[in-house]
Amino acid sequence: MKRILTMQDLSCLGKCSLTVILPVLSTMGVECAVLPTAVLSTHTGFPGPHVIDLTQQISPIIDHWSTLNVAFSGILTGYQANPAQAAMAQSLIDRFGGEDCLTICDPAMADHGKLYSGLTPEMVGAMRTLCLKADLCLPNITEGALLAGLPYRPTADEGYCREVAQALHGKGLSSVLLTGMEQSPGKTGFFWSDGHNTYAHSTDKLPRICHGTGDLFAAVVMGARMRGLDVPKSGALAAEFVKRCIAGTGEDSRYGVAFEPELKWLANQLDCHV
Repeated sequence: MKRILTMQDLSCLGKCSLTVILPVLSTMGVECAVLPTAVLSTHTGFPGPHVIDLTQQISPIIDHWSTLNVAFSGILTGYQANPAQAAMAQSLIDRFGGEDCLTICDPAMADHGKLYSGLTPEMVGAMRTLCLKADLCLPNITEGALLAGLPYRPTADEGYCREVAQALHGKGLSSVLLTGMEQSPGKTGFFWSDGHNTYAHSTDKLPRICHGTGDLFAAVVMGARMRGLDVPKSGALAAEFVKRCIAGTGEDSRYGVAFEPELKWLANQLDCHV
């Protein structure tokens, strides 16, 4: 069984980040070690969450692991609470990355044209530097525009996604998968480019917004890559899984999407058994 490491926050209530990534990767037959960046009483979609910042704990954890001769097949970075944590994520990749370790960065810092609450503009540069370390970067269209230094467009067709990807390649990012592409009304999807090859994927857009879907998407992409799927097939599997999860979620989506009933479907796509 392959072992990956993920570095991001833990929200105690409301399904996102570590609480969705761990069960998804386990279902996909991948062991997952965790490096929490913060503990939140709820995700930030709820008002006034209590937040415990773990910045001062990250380096000692990395230092301890370095004494154990541990190795990882993959590293997935997600939400970082501040530029210092993004720098620590770079150190993590420097210590445990390498040719045999797939590194994926989900620059979870913005959506709907603006940075998440509590993040400063300095986070953009710090996250861009972190993404330079990654084999694959998974920004949504807001994050892609910020990282590329381009104006945000609320409706991002394939042409705009291609423009953003090319700008990111120009800044040194190697492989980019942009989520939130809207090639036509009623459709949503992603655009992938590695500077030489491109792939665009669309699926039906469901008329609702749910928390944690980006984390689900990133987890499935990582798990699928660990199971040998290429990036386009990994993205397509993740998009279908997220759509199925959203479709099965009740009216109150504050607690995240109902992904648990779809885990068996996901396992079956990879000939796994739950």
